[in-house]
Amino acid sequence: MIYYLMLPVVSLLLLTIQITVFDIVFLGKVTPEIAVALVIYAGLYLGVARGGALSLVLGFFMDSMVGVVPGFFVFTYLLIFLISHIVSFRIYAGGMIFAVCFTLACVLLEKSLILVVYKTLYGVNVLSDILPVSLIQAAVTGALAPILFALFRRLEGVLSVWESRVSSQL
Repeated sequence: MIYYLMLPVVSLLLLTIQITVFDIVFLGKVTPEIAVALVIYAGLYLGVARGGALSLVLGFFMDSMVGVVPGFFVFTYLLIFLISHIVSFRIYAGGMIFAVCFTLACVLLEKSLILVVYKTLYGVNVLSDILPVSLIQAAVTGALAPILFALFRRLEGVLSVWESRVSSQL
């Protein structure tokens, strides 16, 4: 229960760090997609209820902060979560190479959906503008995926210990 109460606060904090701090650190060019990495982690390692709620909240906040098309990030993050969750049943997801490659593919999927939306809704072909930055951004996020997954695993452990302590005190 506490997980669902803390979810909006932690998600908003994570997205604020991704949008502001990493934008400053990486000079606004190639910021890693931490939210997508967290959605992938949720799909691979969390249950459907917890991971789906996390993906939904992250997508909602991302739409609220930077979304041009309402609901785009909710749809994209839920799609990436479902793909990750299905893959988690088929493939051993513990390897570092798998984490890098799968995260790279999912970030490229998100960027491809952005290209499709711009072409479909606005009639603008932004492929030449977004392609170089998207490839580098996907590579950076993929390279950071094992570190981010370890950080998410540790954070999940801390939250579950804290949740069990609070529930035992009640």
